[in-house]
Amino acid sequence: MADNLSLSEATQFLKGVLQMQSPMESLARDRVSFLRDLMAAFLSKIPFQSVTAIATPKPERRRLTFQEIKVDMITQKGGLCFEMNYFMKALLEKLGFEVYHVGCTIIGKPNNHLSTVVKNLSRPGDLHLVDVGCGHPMFEPIPLDFDKESPLYKSNYLVHKFVKDADDSFRWMHKSYRDYDGSTGRVVDGWYMFLEFKLEFRDIEFFALHMENIHTVESGPEALAHFLVQLKATDFRNGKLFAITGTSTLEEDASGKVNKKRISSPQELEEAYKFHFPQFPAETIQQAIQTVNLKFEK
Repeated sequence: MADNLSLSEATQFLKGVLQMQSPMESLARDRVSFLRDLMAAFLSKIPFQSVTAIATPKPERRRLTFQEIKVDMITQKGGLCFEMNYFMKALLEKLGFEVYHVGCTIIGKPNNHLSTVVKNLSRPGDLHLVDVGCGHPMFEPIPLDFDKESPLYKSNYLVHKFVKDADDSFRWMHKSYRDYDGSTGRVVDGWYMFLEFKLEFRDIEFFALHMENIHTVESGPEALAHFLVQLKATDFRNGKLFAITGTSTLEEDASGKVNKKRISSPQELEEAYKFHFPQFPAETIQQAIQTVNLKFEK
């Protein structure tokens, strides 16, 4: 899997796609501040979405090549964790960062999520989690040098923290929030584990079979994820959540409250995608809507 990204492509992506102002000057001035701005810009412009994967005819489904991923990022179509975090690693490496992949476990399925860790960001040997491919707002690199529990983070609607266990594994804990459908586990004292991981650095090839599964196996015990049967697109435009998930829109207001609105028909859903996510071709939206089982409330 050749992750070929030239410096000119990287800078054009920062300026032209993410619309970052003087990014290379910002990078030279303050790496941490630059990375924070990059993560926020990426999440605002590039959607975490299953639309294109679902719209792909079943015989043609597979994990994408890096060249295909690069096109989807430049055209702001986005993708799932594999596409988003793989591209982010290549982008950061081209900009001079030291970056590694780690495999994460969600809903008990090992390595069904691919994340990224930046090393030597602020000082030699430090490690920061940078994940732009999970559908949640991680607007800043998360330092992983805490002893047992990280500080509490509040990213808009999401209150979250990280816990380090005795076996050196990390758990990303989310505070349960009933207005958003992010809960993936058992809630204990108001918290649930969104994902867990160990700092075991992996080459992209390590994830090949896992990501192939996610892009080809819809359901059943062999499926590592559910994205091929759950139609969704999520971004954080203007720093706030906006999502179409199933037959609802979710929109975060200025107070951090997520407001849910039901969509009553396939036609209304198609129009919502065309209006809010115009980067998807009309035929892609239509094919995705026709492929999944959707229940509309009149």
